[in-house]
Amino acid sequence: MTNPILLAPDGQRANIIQIDRALESMRDAGFDLTAAIGEPLDNSIQAEATLIRVLPIYGAKKKSIESFIIADNGVGIDPAIMHNVLSMGYSARYNQRDGLGRFGMGLKLAGLSLGERIDVYSKRANDPQIHHSYIDLEEVSSGKQQYIAAAEVSHWPEEAAKLMVGRDGRPLASGTVVVFGKIDRLSSGGTYGTSLEEKLSDLRKFIARAYRTYIDTGRTFELDHKVVTLHDPLFLRDNPRIIARYKPQKLDPRGQLIEEGDLDVDGHKVHVSVALVPAEFRPWKGAGGECDHRGEDIREFQINADNSARVSILRNGREIYYDVVPHLLEASRTDKVLRYVAIEVSFPADLDDYFQVRNVKRGAEPVTKLRNQLRDWLKRPMLQARKQIREYWGDVETRDRLINGEHSSSMAVAERTDPSLPRGVAGRSATPEQEEEVVQHAAEDMGLDPQVDAAKIDELREQIRTKPITLLDGSWPGKEFLEIHHLNGKSVMKFNHRHSFFRDVYGPLKKIADEGADGMSPEDVLDLARRAEAAIDLLFMAYARAEAQHENPDEQFSQLRTYWGMFTGVLLKEELKDD
Repeated sequence: MTNPILLAPDGQRANIIQIDRALESMRDAGFDLTAAIGEPLDNSIQAEATLIRVLPIYGAKKKSIESFIIADNGVGIDPAIMHNVLSMGYSARYNQRDGLGRFGMGLKLAGLSLGERIDVYSKRANDPQIHHSYIDLEEVSSGKQQYIAAAEVSHWPEEAAKLMVGRDGRPLASGTVVVFGKIDRLSSGGTYGTSLEEKLSDLRKFIARAYRTYIDTGRTFELDHKVVTLHDPLFLRDNPRIIARYKPQKLDPRGQLIEEGDLDVDGHKVHVSVALVPAEFRPWKGAGGECDHRGEDIREFQINADNSARVSILRNGREIYYDVVPHLLEASRTDKVLRYVAIEVSFPADLDDYFQVRNVKRGAEPVTKLRNQLRDWLKRPMLQARKQIREYWGDVETRDRLINGEHSSSMAVAERTDPSLPRGVAGRSATPEQEEEVVQHAAEDMGLDPQVDAAKIDELREQIRTKPITLLDGSWPGKEFLEIHHLNGKSVMKFNHRHSFFRDVYGPLKKIADEGADGMSPEDVLDLARRAEAAIDLLFMAYARAEAQHENPDEQFSQLRTYWGMFTGVLLKEELKDD
């Protein structure tokens, strides 16, 4: 006997692992709820399951979750290895890259990150017996459990038994039940706590997106007894919720594929796709991903709320990352158009090292060489995507102006922000006769004939009556910059186009906005931009001179300045929402 470890005195020997403390330390392995539940879901997919159910078991008054049950109709676990499935590092497919797992740590670390006990029950087809194994940290710590053993049991746990039936009500021929129990790290409340409802909502979104390729090919996922429908960030796959909502209107909102292709990496293919969200979900500049072309709420379809293009990275068809990839895109992070651009990168597990895949499957970051390769490929489709969005919005604005008038876009901004702003007090006592007088004067300025253009005058009357601010164009002699009428909480503003500001600055800028800069040299455009910059400065300076004509401007106009600044900020924020 020459092994120095075996020759050492007993007092100088130690266990390689202090098992109870090691297991307790492993509870902080970086799993949140979505990543933790994802591990048994991956195993179910690997076990050829077509029906996978997740059921939270609540504590008193639904303030906590005591356990999670994950049940499937897969092939089941071989009884010969049942005692091994909860052993740290054991995997029947260790380091294989043709599935979703790899290292044999996921299920165990995931369950222990939520609670102190994991139970596994499994049954194979044509085997009448259900086999069970478990690990319990409390029993390990007390010395009661020293090994993981497998035993035969006569039935599924009570709550799980309700899940182990098919849609026809018949017991499943085979399958597996995983119970994450003694959960002590999942509850509502706390200073920075998130409600259980929000956590489960995030879990539903995660399942819908991460397993979309499997849902799209016939697998059924259920969470808390409700079927999870897929969510595809590219909007190229059938989404049952979108179909149900828009089919009655004979619409089928779909993403627009800009470009897709393969990158060759070490003999393997990395598939990259770039798409735009449906045109109905980016109907005009300023929609912000919150409403569709009819103005209805679409936040359930998860258009990015921030000003970035998130990248969905799929490993063997399962999403493992959905966020911004640092230094991948050349476009400015302040370009809010990017929220409507979807990027999908799909790779085989053989390229794990190139994507620096983490064991919790919640991270992937391409190595520098691969990221540079991706960045070069993405330049063209990203440029095209951003161009198409802005061209589409330009067409929408042009069409809207033709139908609703030159200032319809700005008036729409005022209308969208109106509910959040305080009501004005000016003009509250305006009579119907005074309102009609403003309508008639406006119609006259627009050259409308009461006999010939009665319908257009009716439209103008309705606009003034309903819109918070109506902008009109006029032209009259005099030094007035504009004219404003306040009518029962509404305002009518008329621009005097004889004024030099509109003639020399606003008009030329508007022409470029409407028709483009064709025929203008870069020097002419730059000169106009400088003129506009100077005009804005002079506009504010002229206001200061106007205030100076009053003896106590601070007393008279301080509140006016505050309101002016506040309203300008609100309106600009809405207008620039997608810039």
